[in-house]
Amino acid sequence: MMKQPLRVNLHTHTRRCKHAQGEISDYCAEAVRQNVAVLGFSDHSPFPGGEYASTRMDFTELADYCDDIRRAREAFPDLTVLAGLEADYLPALGPSFYREVYLGEYGLDYLIGAVHFTRRAGELIWVGDITPEETELVRGCIEESIQMMENGLIAYLAHPDMALVRFRTWTPELAALYRDLMQASITFDIPLEINAYGFRKPPVQNGPESRRQYPWNPVWELAAECGVKTVIGADAHKPVDVWSNMPEVFDYSRQFGLVNYNEATAARLHPARKTADFR
Repeated sequence: MMKQPLRVNLHTHTRRCKHAQGEISDYCAEAVRQNVAVLGFSDHSPFPGGEYASTRMDFTELADYCDDIRRAREAFPDLTVLAGLEADYLPALGPSFYREVYLGEYGLDYLIGAVHFTRRAGELIWVGDITPEETELVRGCIEESIQMMENGLIAYLAHPDMALVRFRTWTPELAALYRDLMQASITFDIPLEINAYGFRKPPVQNGPESRRQYPWNPVWELAAECGVKTVIGADAHKPVDVWSNMPEVFDYSRQFGLVNYNEATAARLHPARKTADFR
């Protein structure tokens, strides 16, 4: 009888992000109820300078966040609990900050790479507000993503198609930009995430029809063509979502013939705690 794959979710937020609900213990209890084997916490990365403060904890809360995760490991011994952050990249801090502070001083198991913000004429905007006339801003998001891969900082790249929310048409220019991202994913062996939160968000109009904000089909058709590795992340913002719509996203992934690396990615995050079945 074929062994069933473990339920692994490495993308979970808590109320510290200011736009999610629930404590770490709430998510762990729900994960146990939904037969999740590995649960990774990945609140948005706080910065000493307070950048992007509206969507993340204060930097002074990071120690408490790590302590809460350590306590959860003791309280839920049958659940593998990993400590991570979903990290935007600030070039001014340099890769050493991420490596020495997050992974070193605070002992986090992993970082998820993500690009949530860019600048339009000097003004900070969410990448989902990039318009089809602003392909150069998409290029900037792709270049920042590739830089994170090159620095060797991240376990995988979250929602790479978030910058395309307002786009209606897949163009040769977009295809070329995303092919560069796919090639970097292969070169640096960094999987790309199919994000389950996009299945729970309101759809957007795409001409006379509507589509999901993300994932967007052309991106994943290209990913399959290029042969990239994928991770499926719940991007849970409330406890029930640690696995609630994940089967649907696995089905979505399989329709393109994509290969999932959730379990393999988790296995290499913290070798000291790795066992054959994460228990």
